[in-house]
Amino acid sequence: MQNKIIVSVLSLFIFVDAILIYLALTISPIKLKRNTFVYQYGEEIPVHVGEYVTANPSVLESVKLDLSRVSKEVGKYQASIEYFGEKQTFEIEIIDTIKPKVQLKQVQFNIEVGKTIYAKDLIKKIEDQSQTIVYFYDEKTKQKVESKSYAEVGSHMEKIVVEDEHGNQSSALRVKIVVESNKVLPKITGANDIEIHVGDELDLKKDVKAIDDIEGNITFRMIISGTVDNQMPGIYQITYTVSDNAGNVAKVVRKVTVVENDN
Repeated sequence: MQNKIIVSVLSLFIFVDAILIYLALTISPIKLKRNTFVYQYGEEIPVHVGEYVTANPSVLESVKLDLSRVSKEVGKYQASIEYFGEKQTFEIEIIDTIKPKVQLKQVQFNIEVGKTIYAKDLIKKIEDQSQTIVYFYDEKTKQKVESKSYAEVGSHMEKIVVEDEHGNQSSALRVKIVVESNKVLPKITGANDIEIHVGDELDLKKDVKAIDDIEGNITFRMIISGTVDNQMPGIYQITYTVSDNAGNVAKVVRKVTVVENDN
């Protein structure tokens, strides 16, 4: 009877040992914490294997981490760990769900009729990890434009939005655009003082131009007053006058000196 008990106990120990050996051979001492690890764009991606694997410290020292296929750009990437020839793969996903943080330079901006104002020039500071665009946003039409100009004097309430390259939009910022009449005078160039000899031909329009900051070349509107008698020595004054659509008038007086020929 006693021998039977001894045999039974030994058999139990052998059975338990066999199970333990089987478990040791079939169950890995390392375990991934999860199948997918998610990080925000711009966030530092961990390079220590302990961030991804649960295992004893002594085991972790023998685990190799492979992040060679992982990029910092938004997307899904495959990574892996390896322990004595046993390889396990997992996924690292880079996302960008954070809205840009924006600060305006001021809440009111003044421009002149016909001038162009760019939304980006009204922004003091942008905090975002990716490239951004700045635009005026019309809630009614859903239109997005990066610049605006106005044809008439008045005040306009506009909304500015900053959007990053992954589609995250800042909260709309309200600004007041005050449009004032244009006060910049046209510029007349080429009407320099000149000296000619008796009998010389003189074209008072040659090389003289009138340029407006809004309308561009308005030389065709220029009025020339005064005459030069190229047969009579003397000093003559020629006046060039031009006005733009805003009523700004520019005037230049040119001195033409007619001298006798050298004999």
